[in-house]
Amino acid sequence: MTALLGNFVLGLSYWFVALRNWREMIWVAMCQTMLNLSRRNRLGLLWALAEPLIAISLMYALRSMLRARAPIYGESTFLFYATGFLPYYMFLRLSTRVTGGVGAGKNLPGLSSLDMYIANILVNSVLWICMMVAIFLGIWWGGGIDVVGFIDVSVCAAPILLLIMLAMGIGMLNGAISRYVPFWMIFYGLATRGLVFLSGVMQIVDLQPLSIRQYSILNPLSHAIEWFRLGIWERYPHNSLDKSYLITWVVVCLFLGMVVDRASLRTQAKIR
Repeated sequence: MTALLGNFVLGLSYWFVALRNWREMIWVAMCQTMLNLSRRNRLGLLWALAEPLIAISLMYALRSMLRARAPIYGESTFLFYATGFLPYYMFLRLSTRVTGGVGAGKNLPGLSSLDMYIANILVNSVLWICMMVAIFLGIWWGGGIDVVGFIDVSVCAAPILLLIMLAMGIGMLNGAISRYVPFWMIFYGLATRGLVFLSGVMQIVDLQPLSIRQYSILNPLSHAIEWFRLGIWERYPHNSLDKSYLITWVVVCLFLGMVVDRASLRTQAKIR
């Protein structure tokens, strides 16, 4: 019994050492990712952060030109668009940027493609979350607490975390597909931008015409955005929200992403 307990403690200590080493390697990969962003993709990063703000401003200006003064929901039209465009663009950017994880880690020995995917998603997620927090603080500072209300961070955090994991799964699938289809990411970027009309970004899903709503509820992004807005407005219309549907998408995409990514790497290794 004593020997069994000793072996268990020894194995547990080895596991903790391995976990610590893996954490240090992920940190090195994150530093490398930040270095690459600052050196090569500075303008691309600025555009990625500015694009949702431009989209929000354009929609707000268009409503003003059409003299649609009443907000779609809540006290601020700008806040309504921000709660839709920011999570949507966060998913869009993460699912495209994580695809470059494998190539960025070629100069870091001992790192797998999965390690680089994790490092890329962590770095870009932190950047986007910081930007979203800064924007909502700016709205609160400019409009006051009556405009923003009392944000329930716990409610808002859950869909954001699920969107990050969904973006990682789909990003890994994109990485595997792009190894065989060079122009896949261009097609993916165009297709996902078209989903903005079926994601509940500019309209409340429950109030959409039935011909549009039947497709919007099939889009997992619409459920994440509805869930996120529940943290901003406690009484936000959410009859079409299905949390289990979104979670199922996350689990399936993560599983398929890891399986397909490993299979494509093995296939390429055999070809070489």
